[in-house]
Amino acid sequence: MTRRLIPQMDIHFVNRFVEMQGLDYFEEALREGRGVVLMAGHLGNMHLSINALRIMGYDVTFIKGGTPREAKHPRFEYYDDPNNTIFVQDPSLSKQEKEERIMNILRSGKVIYHPADAAEGRVKECCFFLGREIWFPSAMLYFAHRAQAAIIPFIHLYRKDKITLIFGEPIDHHWKEGKEAYRRIFEKFATLLESYILAYPEQYIGIYGPTVLTYYYRDHQRNLNPRGEN
Repeated sequence: MTRRLIPQMDIHFVNRFVEMQGLDYFEEALREGRGVVLMAGHLGNMHLSINALRIMGYDVTFIKGGTPREAKHPRFEYYDDPNNTIFVQDPSLSKQEKEERIMNILRSGKVIYHPADAAEGRVKECCFFLGREIWFPSAMLYFAHRAQAAIIPFIHLYRKDKITLIFGEPIDHHWKEGKEAYRRIFEKFATLLESYILAYPEQYIGIYGPTVLTYYYRDHQRNLNPRGEN
């Protein structure tokens, strides 16, 4: 559905089927000239949401796991475009080139969509999520901190025949706390994401991985089946 629907989306589709809450928070950060990190999770359909924002005129770059895939029928099928997507495992770019691209986007006052519950990342912050300690990768906070970019919690859902985009108030506090803000930011985001997962569990696709909850379910399975039996 995503592959075939997104190429057909236009402003008329957005006006009819997309509703927004808290858009002023997002637009105010952009008016200030700050780059914006939309801190989201694997809740609802991120591809519909990102492309709805693009149709509305927002320049959004997607941080995505995996490598680029070539679309066989680009007029009729949607694939993530390398021009507005940064693939974590893209072999054509060095780590330094990916980091420079992220910094250039944020410093130029543009937008990065970041699925913050993704599992990738070496440096992480720990906070409670769904009743246990979970480690969230913190690289994007590091880049946002360096660029003085805004961190805006972003929730997207499908409900009542609408794609609902919910923008939260910025939680970076203009980086007055420095690196000490990282844990607080994740705690606030995790609490928010958890509340929506509990309210709309059927829309959380993160249990299929690779997300931070992959570890949660693997540990739970090992506790139930310590011998590793099928």
